[in-house]
Amino acid sequence: MIKVSNLTIRYPEVVAVDNVSIQLKEGIIYGLVGPNGAGKSSFIKALVGLIAEYDGDIYFDEFSRSKDRHIIKSLFGYAPEDPDLYPYLTGKEYLHMIADIRQVDANSQIKALQSDFGLDNVFDDLINRYSHGMRQKISFAAALIGEPKNLILDEALNGFDPISQYNSKNILLTLARNGHTILLSSHVLELVENWCQEIIILNEGKLLAEYTLEQIEDIKARTGKDFSEHFVSLVQRPSEGL
Repeated sequence: MIKVSNLTIRYPEVVAVDNVSIQLKEGIIYGLVGPNGAGKSSFIKALVGLIAEYDGDIYFDEFSRSKDRHIIKSLFGYAPEDPDLYPYLTGKEYLHMIADIRQVDANSQIKALQSDFGLDNVFDDLINRYSHGMRQKISFAAALIGEPKNLILDEALNGFDPISQYNSKNILLTLARNGHTILLSSHVLELVENWCQEIIILNEGKLLAEYTLEQIEDIKARTGKDFSEHFVSLVQRPSEGL
């Protein structure tokens, strides 16, 4: 479980995240959406420890992000939009290095991920030869090594081919069924609606709305709008809400 309490992140000229409180429960895939500048990346960077200066607190289970950083590292996997990988390792070497760091025996998992993400032909190539899509696949696979209890994905599926997307969805659904907490940020609203059980909307740094799929279906029935249409109307006129 991830619990965010009164999180505020300030930069010199803007408040990127404004007093956000939210609880992400076990066994659920959460979608995080919002327009550009909504605060999504800052929110996620605070979760994973890339931003250390903030007000409020973040808990992974009972551990505080600000006080138990060394413990929390073992409790989540993270895949960013622009992964910074070791260019002179092969994809295979990189994943085995991550397994060694996490002190897990991941040989069978790495072989499965190699197949699921279509990496067979490049697995022994140096990462500096990879396309952006291949780098994202390796980054996502690395986040999955050891099946961490919490998984945080920040636009991590950009560049995935349809087969890799299909396999990724099944992997995430299996993890959720096994009690893992997953946060998936994406600009692709249809993907979020199809993959996630609950959707969080940030706008102008604030928590604008949280919806279950049942609530989204109710919105469709009452208004005749699909989720994309409702999202656009909501962020353009935040006071309307439901």
